[in-house]
Amino acid sequence: MDQIMKKVVEASYLTADSAAQYRVILRFFYRQHERMRDFISPEEVLEYLRSHPAFHDYEEEQLHQQLAQLVKWNNLVARQDMTNAKTIEEYKKKRFRYQCTPYTVEIERMLIQLEKLGDQFQGSLERSQFDRLLASLAKLEEELKQPLDKPAAHYMHIWDDISGPSGQIQRIT
Repeated sequence: MDQIMKKVVEASYLTADSAAQYRVILRFFYRQHERMRDFISPEEVLEYLRSHPAFHDYEEEQLHQQLAQLVKWNNLVARQDMTNAKTIEEYKKKRFRYQCTPYTVEIERMLIQLEKLGDQFQGSLERSQFDRLLASLAKLEEELKQPLDKPAAHYMHIWDDISGPSGQIQRIT
């Protein structure tokens, strides 16, 4: 029960003020993860972002702030990059590479699935489907009060009338 009641901070980026930017950044990390590329440099992220018109004037400092926030929300893991340090000062500067966390991978997978559903999943109850289902169930009830001596196709038709609206209701809710 404790797990259910725990706040999922990893989902914070979806409702943050800069959600659009966070989503693009994390989708990039997710795609890199799918390609087995871990620990991406900020420069590579910035290059990717600037290749999109909406991010043409995106600043490096803004990226560093947003990457730091994503680390706080447990969406990314930062690892110090010491590979290109040529001087002691560069070493002390603490440059990082980033990798998305397993929670982030699963959240992005879920979002991709939801995006594929599009308008199929409406989350609303359409009265006409319920009316059709109710009418079909009433018809079945009347049929069951009589001897079952009609052809099987007749009963299959009634069953189709029940399963059609029932399946539709399940898909849209």
